[in-house]
Amino acid sequence: MKNIFKKILIINTGGIGDLIMFTPALQALKNNFSSSTIDIFVSYTTGATGVLGGHKVINRILFFDFQKSNFFNKIEFIYKLRKEKYDLAIVASGLNPFKSNLFAFLIGAKNRACEYGKFKWTFYNHQVKLNGNQHKIDANLNLLKSLGINIENSTPPPVTFDTANGDKKFASQFIEKNNLESKILIGFSIGSGTAQQFKLWPNENFVELGKKILDRYPDALIFIFGSLGEKDLCSKIQNELKEKSISIIGKTLSQVAALIDRCRIFVSSDTGLSHIAATTNADLIAVFGPTIPERTGPVGPRVHIISEKCRYRYHDIFTPKYDVSREHQCLKKITPEIVFNKVKEILK
Repeated sequence: MKNIFKKILIINTGGIGDLIMFTPALQALKNNFSSSTIDIFVSYTTGATGVLGGHKVINRILFFDFQKSNFFNKIEFIYKLRKEKYDLAIVASGLNPFKSNLFAFLIGAKNRACEYGKFKWTFYNHQVKLNGNQHKIDANLNLLKSLGINIENSTPPPVTFDTANGDKKFASQFIEKNNLESKILIGFSIGSGTAQQFKLWPNENFVELGKKILDRYPDALIFIFGSLGEKDLCSKIQNELKEKSISIIGKTLSQVAALIDRCRIFVSSDTGLSHIAATTNADLIAVFGPTIPERTGPVGPRVHIISEKCRYRYHDIFTPKYDVSREHQCLKKITPEIVFNKVKEILK
């Protein structure tokens, strides 16, 4: 395809999972416009730098906090982006349709690609009808169809998480230092961001599952992954599982990815780490409750999703006023025994 877009800006202000689900579209862009410069605008730098910092397709990761900035700083930032003279701006699937589309319009890109709902946007020249039942990977790829890019029908897995040699060395040294070379390593992702707590499988279930695994498999050892803010919670779970568990706290995202890659199985709720695990050599068991795996679930050859029907489902587009404080019986219906049976099936 003729390279008509020399300079491209991706607008993706979602979380880690959203960034990973955009990587197939990112790769398709690079395959079709190999000499283009591709920048990405994100909502926060920690996760984006961890996911995309070593990605060879991305030129720059741009960040600006609109919520904490005054009017003049916002105008100044938009003016700087206008000076970049982007040929194309792409708004990732699932973002706020008004704010994201207005931002893409204000930066002055010659071509702008987005989704639309009931009505098309008058100031966009590349638009795709929103399909909320479609997986986000496919929805993002559909945006590229409006640019004339031919996309296969099957959902491709995300691009493998780019773990640097230094991170792989860190994982090897960590395993060697703790004498874990002969162990069956099982990873648990027990937490998420404060706004995502409603997605989480109960912590007591992780404890019970861990005990079942350790009782059945004497050579197993459990990695408990958590953020610095979840240090106490990880310690409580580790105290329950005794010396056959290790808390993985305060590591970089790429170091975490390297350790997950050394795990035989990784058990997680619907979190960003589950999407990272889907790109590694670990078998991922993803526990889904109110969220919809057909829309935002991890994709990959070693992904096993366990879900229950939920009366109050969360959708990234159709439930903007979702009550995150509600408890979900669907998550409680997924017992440790159910997940343990999947662990046994994998370890056969």
